[in-house]
Amino acid sequence: MIDIKPKSVLEQPIYMLTKATPCPYLKGRVEKRIATDITYNNKVYNELASNGFRRVENWMYRPVCDNCSACKSYRVDIKKFELTKSLKRVIKNLRDIEYKIIKNTATTEHYNLFKKYQFERHSGGSMSDMDENEFISMIETSPIRTKLMEFRDKSKNLMGVILLDIDSVNLSAVYSFFDPKLSKLGMGNFMISECLIFGKKNKYKHLYLGYYIREISSMSYKCRFKPGQILDGSDWQSL
Repeated sequence: MIDIKPKSVLEQPIYMLTKATPCPYLKGRVEKRIATDITYNNKVYNELASNGFRRVENWMYRPVCDNCSACKSYRVDIKKFELTKSLKRVIKNLRDIEYKIIKNTATTEHYNLFKKYQFERHSGGSMSDMDENEFISMIETSPIRTKLMEFRDKSKNLMGVILLDIDSVNLSAVYSFFDPKLSKLGMGNFMISECLIFGKKNKYKHLYLGYYIREISSMSYKCRFKPGQILDGSDWQSL
């Protein structure tokens, strides 16, 4: 079990083990998770995140699959992060797009872009049939400080969104989506780069980017942001 050291016994998380379900990443495998509701216990958020947990609405979860440890939590050392030549080119190519940090209030405009992104990038995936009410809940339900990093072009057209958790020392990109027509220009890399630049300017320590699986090519982009660390067991190791 995860060793969380709360200030009082009342802050000790209560964990639940989910049923085995088909793995959303690796064909032919099954997934199990441990999860805990932090609605009334959000003080443990940072320590759970540093132990490989991800947030969805009021829940924090982590895979605990039988005979598989492919999912590795990935985070970037913000203080030491530097833009590579390729990332600088991406920022130059998309220099007309700017972001604002806004309240995590979902709009129909956000949902329409999300659906477009799902249809063209993740058709048939676990989130592709999410309705607008479910989307609103994903964006707005959070027991901690959560914001939207909203990207727009000079004509004020919505180009991308990051759902961003902001605690006292770290950032976590909970979910992101963008206009698929900008894929070839590296919009996803642009958004994460801008998030890291924002984190560096505001002296945050780490940016959590979710899970990394070596065998999944769609997750390889995370390794472009260095110095990166993966959680191996209970230790964060440089990748």
